[in-house]
Amino acid sequence: MRIFANNNQFFVVFLFNSMRLLVLLSFFLLSFQSTWAQKQKLLKKIDSLSLDSLKDYEIRLGGLGYSMVRDFDEEVRITSGRNFIRQFGRALRIPNSYYYPFDSLKNVMVIYAPDDLFRIFTWNVATNDETFRYFGVIQMNPEKIKKLNKKDEVFQSFYPLIDRSDSIIDFLFTTVDANKWFGASYYKIVKTSFAKKDYYTLLGWDGAGPATNKKIADVLVFNNGKPTFGAPIFDLNKKRRYYRMVFEFNNQATIALRYDEKRKYLIYENIVPNKPSNAGLIEHYYPDGSFDYLIWKNGIWLKQPGFLEVVR
Repeated sequence: MRIFANNNQFFVVFLFNSMRLLVLLSFFLLSFQSTWAQKQKLLKKIDSLSLDSLKDYEIRLGGLGYSMVRDFDEEVRITSGRNFIRQFGRALRIPNSYYYPFDSLKNVMVIYAPDDLFRIFTWNVATNDETFRYFGVIQMNPEKIKKLNKKDEVFQSFYPLIDRSDSIIDFLFTTVDANKWFGASYYKIVKTSFAKKDYYTLLGWDGAGPATNKKIADVLVFNNGKPTFGAPIFDLNKKRRYYRMVFEFNNQATIALRYDEKRKYLIYENIVPNKPSNAGLIEHYYPDGSFDYLIWKNGIWLKQPGFLEVVR
């Protein structure tokens, strides 16, 4: 409890706190208004009939999404997941659906490429053995691909992603396509370029099983309009460059895997066994509080010497 010497002091503190709250509220309202205005601007690119259809699809998807996540019966969850894919595919075929946010679908992660070339939807369905089946779609920006397709019709409007994580052999050193995707829920896209080629580094999470989780740094590259995942661009000072980075650790722990926009660092937290005798037993790996980082140089994410001292 704070004791004030007099009423004037109390009034000054009260006034200061009130002004601070007012500033925060003003900032929130301005941010909300800006987001709302941007959303309305994009929706104007969709004709009224298409907009009504998209709203109907969103309602249906919301119901399927609820069953997909909440139902106790695994078969119902999986069936709902399959129906969700079908309905979502039909929705994405509607002209200019790229500009529809689908923001009521709380079980679906959606992130946009920094250059707005595409957006990625990812979601998952839990199974009874406490693993997850992942689903995803890359949807291209119609205005962007219209320009890219002037010479050759190479880009499609969207690409379903089929999770084949369990069947990918040597996944740390393999390039796969959309039909053999290393599934994850993505939360960040980092765009880099080299030699007139664009690379989209994808940061994601995977609830790997009952005892472990994963953080993943993958890379998406378009080759002749086709999305491919994985490329030898992660140099961790090992014998070979990795095609993706996968960190697996105890499911009660959390680790950092993120991109520092200001410093242009790709940062990851190191994980170690909780005791030497548990080396190699992934369920006993935990973060040790140290951080390594990579910088983009000549088409490679290159690990830097020493640990990162300040993590922002």
